[in-house]
Amino acid sequence: MADYYFNKHFTIEEARSYLPILKPLLQEMRLLAIKLSEAGFDIYKAKYKPGFHPGTRREFPPEFERVVELIRLINREGIEVKSVEQGMVDFPALRGNKEEVFLCWKLDEDDIEFWHPLQGGYRAREHIDDF
Repeated sequence: MADYYFNKHFTIEEARSYLPILKPLLQEMRLLAIKLSEAGFDIYKAKYKPGFHPGTRREFPPEFERVVELIRLINREGIEVKSVEQGMVDFPALRGNKEEVFLCWKLDEDDIEFWHPLQGGYRAREHIDDF
C-alpha cells in the first residue's frame, strides 16, 4: 500500500454529504472573520493590528475563539479549512490512479465541481470530470 499524507480520504459522494453540515459553519465563520477584521483583529496572525486593541485583559476576542473552535470541529472530520473569508475547504481524496489530491469546495459553489493536487492549490483546480 502506498504511503499517503492523509489517513482519511473522501469519495466525491462522502464529501458532498458534508456540504449541508459545512454551509452554516462556514457562513458563521465568514461573518465572524468580517466582524474581527472590522475590529482590527488579524485572524491569521491572531493579534490586533497596531492601534486597535480594545484594552481588555483577554488575549483573544470571543469571536476569534469561536472561529478556532469551528476550524477544529471541521478539521476533526478530516476536512481542511483553506480560507475562512471565502469559506473554502478541501477534502483529501484519491483519484482513480491512486494519486492523493484534494476535492475543493467554496461556500458560494452549489456542488463539489473541482479537485487539485495537494501542492497545487486553488489556481491548479481541475474540473471533477477529470477526477
